[in-house]
Amino acid sequence: MKETNDQSQRLVGDCFFVRQGERMEKCFYSEVLYVEASGCYSYIYRRDKPRLSIAYPLLVVEPWLPRDMFRRIHRSYIVNLREVEGFIGKAICIADRVLPVSPLYREEVFGCFLFWELKRKKKVQ
Repeated sequence: MKETNDQSQRLVGDCFFVRQGERMEKCFYSEVLYVEASGCYSYIYRRDKPRLSIAYPLLVVEPWLPRDMFRRIHRSYIVNLREVEGFIGKAICIADRVLPVSPLYREEVFGCFLFWELKRKKKVQ
């Protein structure tokens, strides 16, 4: 029995192609920092490369991204979990950007990371 799943037909699974004008541009999942919604479009921000613009909203883009690497953090953002550099309060730092994490996604997103909460011992006088 032949599988009809598109995923089973792909031989190269670490990248995807995006039309940019006349050209189909290769984009590795590992170089994506985050994806930002902009109306009916989305912008793919990459490390050391220009952003890509695609004519799909985040709702369409989200299922195409590998779940083990990417998580929705806000109605306007999907981030590459491996590119998170830090946190400021309830926001995520990626490259030079600070992206908000909405309450709806907080528990799931912060659950993807291991936090070492070390407390200092009080000096006894």
